[in-house]
Amino acid sequence: MNTYVVTEETEGWRYLDEIIKQTIYAGSDKQSAFDCNVDTEKSRLILDVWFNGRVIKSFSRSFEKEWILFFDQLAITKHEIQDYSEKLCKAQETLRLIDGAQEI
Repeated sequence: MNTYVVTEETEGWRYLDEIIKQTIYAGSDKQSAFDCNVDTEKSRLILDVWFNGRVIKSFSRSFEKEWILFFDQLAITKHEIQDYSEKLCKAQETLRLIDGAQEI
């Protein structure tokens, strides 16, 4: 089961780089998480989707805007597997060539 955590990040009043974070929703109801809204232009929401103790997706939402996906562990992992598969095929081909040369 997925767990959804929505954190509001607001710019601080004292320092320009100060960010105040507050969890506004944590639970398993997807619709409740995605229904969270930003109240001011100085705030944004971060929605993290957790599964088995890992963040698998993260979304961001600013004032009067839609949710934007900015982290997708599934897509990253699929890309890594594809990349490693290609590297493995090239390494196996090189190994076959080198093995053939050693027999000479």
